[in-house]
Amino acid sequence: MKERIDFLIQTLNLQPHPEGGYYGETYRADLQIATGNGNRSLMTAIYFLLTSKDVSRFHRIKSDELWFHHEGSDLTVHILDERGHTELKLGSGTTFSSPQQLVPAEKIFGSSVDSENSYALVSCVVAPGFDFTDFTLFEKEELIRQFPTHETIISRLT
Repeated sequence: MKERIDFLIQTLNLQPHPEGGYYGETYRADLQIATGNGNRSLMTAIYFLLTSKDVSRFHRIKSDELWFHHEGSDLTVHILDERGHTELKLGSGTTFSSPQQLVPAEKIFGSSVDSENSYALVSCVVAPGFDFTDFTLFEKEELIRQFPTHETIISRLT
């Protein structure tokens, strides 16, 4: 498994992501669109690789994000919002997962690989396109104040 992870990181030219895992941008539309946060590319796409040793820390972006599973273990996208904590299962390994999931704009979310000693390779498509100025990474204390009944998952993904 380590050999496959190293191969994917090298072959796909992935870099460490501030939220955890590895990413590499594969597409950024030339077409720009005006948003409340300034002009953004119409759409962006990345490869995102997460191992079971890492998590994608809770964060928020100002755009919709579609996730597509390519290989490896199933992955869970954890969302915190007014309904509490919900889980989106991404993958092809179980009857409870889907190869595609949507995280709506402005949701607080993070992710984790479902199997030990494994990884998940996905693509994420963001529209309007991703811009780091629209990215907020959350700290544990802030989220526990907002969602006190979900301390376990907050502690795991912060």
